[in-house]
Amino acid sequence: MKIEFRKISGAAAPFEMNNELFLCQGSFKKLSQRLVDLNFHLKSDISLICDRCGDSYVDHIDDKMHLKVYDGNFEGDDLDMIECHDHFVDFDAIISGEIEAIKSDYHYCKNCKEIQGE
Repeated sequence: MKIEFRKISGAAAPFEMNNELFLCQGSFKKLSQRLVDLNFHLKSDISLICDRCGDSYVDHIDDKMHLKVYDGNFEGDDLDMIECHDHFVDFDAIISGEIEAIKSDYHYCKNCKEIQGE
């Protein structure tokens, strides 16, 4: 789902995306001409590889997220800011990117968590 920046209003608009990879529900609203606020709840089953033993396993994501989307180059140090350069908010790309960011973190399977005492 892509929405052009100029078509987004200052009133919160709900959205829902559901496919074979994830379920995402939330809202978005324009904060300024070039800034959109995005709040959503992301649920997904993702395949991961344990960073300790190397086994693959499936884990469940159930996270609430708050991001800002900026139209153009953002000059600042806000780590929750996503830049876009085509004047569109691309929800599919944003959510897929968040899932990939979660995958790139350190993960331990159930057995290794038990060994570590987590």
